[in-house]
Amino acid sequence: MNTDISSFNQWIEAWNHFYDKEKELVDLDPNAALVSSVSSDGKPNARVILIKDVSQEGFTFYTNYESQKGKELFHNSEGHLTWYSRAQGASIRVQGKVEKINSNLSDEYFSSRDRNAQISASISKQSYDVDSREVLDKEFQEFADAHEGKEIKRPDHWGGIIIMPSRVEVWKSRDDYKTRLHDRIVFTQSNDAWIKTRLYP
Repeated sequence: MNTDISSFNQWIEAWNHFYDKEKELVDLDPNAALVSSVSSDGKPNARVILIKDVSQEGFTFYTNYESQKGKELFHNSEGHLTWYSRAQGASIRVQGKVEKINSNLSDEYFSSRDRNAQISASISKQSYDVDSREVLDKEFQEFADAHEGKEIKRPDHWGGIIIMPSRVEVWKSRDDYKTRLHDRIVFTQSNDAWIKTRLYP
């Protein structure tokens, strides 16, 4: 049965509807999404991240701030996120401003991570060249040995990023794929209000 996405009055209602179902349908990474950015010379880049929190304020994920994605997102202060469910024939596209989340929240999330993930985040110079796998493994082991029995603090270069939506598009396929007349509803922020419109497919 098709979901009437035009019945949603807020974009977060659509997100909660589809994501709650996705968690029942998909065992591995139902929160996977594509984050896109643009380099300083206008070249687009995209990569898959894991959404860790969604609220009225926006979509939060964690990364290395000094990585390619971090630099590009903060350079433009704008980002784009696409979440897709093949099982439900639905996608949600988000455009908006980018900010670092509160450092205390990043600390809290970092402390909840597996210790190996904490070590990786601490040593990785994400997106930069590394001479070999052996160098990477050696740096990991040296850091692990140096911090054995000690708490690993969140490094300053790692933390949460939030994309605060100004435009959210909800796409839902129709049962009849032959016509390709799928549904597209867009929520656009205007001052403190959200305006809902329908787009041609």
